[in-house]
Amino acid sequence: MTTTEEDRTSATASSVPRRWLIAIIAAALTAAALVAITPWPRGFQGAATGDAGLMADVEQSLGSRHWQHVAAARIDGDEVTFAGTGADEHTEFEIGSITKTFTAALFADAIDRGEVEADTRLGEVWPDLEGKIAEVTLESIAMQRSGLPAQVPAPNFIDGAMSTLSNYLHTDPYRANSAQIVTSLIDVEIGDPEPEYSNFGFAVLGQALVEVTGMEYADLVAERITAPLGMKETFVPDSAEGLSHGYTASGLPAAPWTMSGSASAGAVRSTTHDMSIWLRAVRDGTAPGANAAEPRAEFEGGDRIGWAWFTTTNRTPNLTWHNGGTGGYRSFLGFSAETGQGVIVLNDSANDVDAAASIISKKGPRS
Repeated sequence: MTTTEEDRTSATASSVPRRWLIAIIAAALTAAALVAITPWPRGFQGAATGDAGLMADVEQSLGSRHWQHVAAARIDGDEVTFAGTGADEHTEFEIGSITKTFTAALFADAIDRGEVEADTRLGEVWPDLEGKIAEVTLESIAMQRSGLPAQVPAPNFIDGAMSTLSNYLHTDPYRANSAQIVTSLIDVEIGDPEPEYSNFGFAVLGQALVEVTGMEYADLVAERITAPLGMKETFVPDSAEGLSHGYTASGLPAAPWTMSGSASAGAVRSTTHDMSIWLRAVRDGTAPGANAAEPRAEFEGGDRIGWAWFTTTNRTPNLTWHNGGTGGYRSFLGFSAETGQGVIVLNDSANDVDAAASIISKKGPRS
């Protein structure tokens, strides 16, 4: 008897419990309803705070979108100027993938402490690993050229479906815990070792640091970075309870992200006050693991990459930078090693703020 494509589809569907199909359909209908009631863009909301000139520059660079609360900082040497709308320098935001600069700093610091080496292989961290995955080095992960996939592999159909639906329900899509991140390495497919941005890679790098140090990721951030630098408003949340939420690009509420076992790729929460401390300490080389920011190889789009940090090659002046994005937040942090200037913008909507780079740097090489 010949099996048709229709038969195979039917068999796949019947293998999924009926209650899960009902739940998935209901979630999809809910997502469609939310799209239907999406509010229109409204511009900047809330009262202005801090320096009016900086806020004017922020508004000009970001343009008219659906903004909720925005906080910014401009750094010039040791001088820091803050501004915001509906927020100030102590308002808490998810910083998204700027978290990777913390993870990269912890990696560099662990090297300085003799806990790992740049070329430590995953097979040395977890001896049970075999094949190509065992040969992946920590440095290749930190430089976004490990061959690991961009996202955490879904352990099963249900988790994969729920992670996909989270994009429409505006919930945290990162469901895998620490043990599942490590277990997923056994069967993961490794691509070519070429530049490719990987959240999964930084989840793995974070878990590797946890393994070799015997400390949880949140404790590593607290004890090795935020406490020494006096960053009292920066932390890795252990649950979503009590956390503020952000908004989608069009203004719908979006649940906070704690990212479970992938926290080292994007779960840190902070303020522009603390991010200004972080920017200056990395720029000045006084932060633990500050040498992570040094460019080491070519990346895409004309940028160079260090460990997590990117450095432009087509601006005046060039910036060392990273940005971030979660379901309801966007962020940008960049500085010029040449001028000592820096800029930070944190925003609780899913509208990107990368254009804030124009506040301290222009497109195009020096004339």
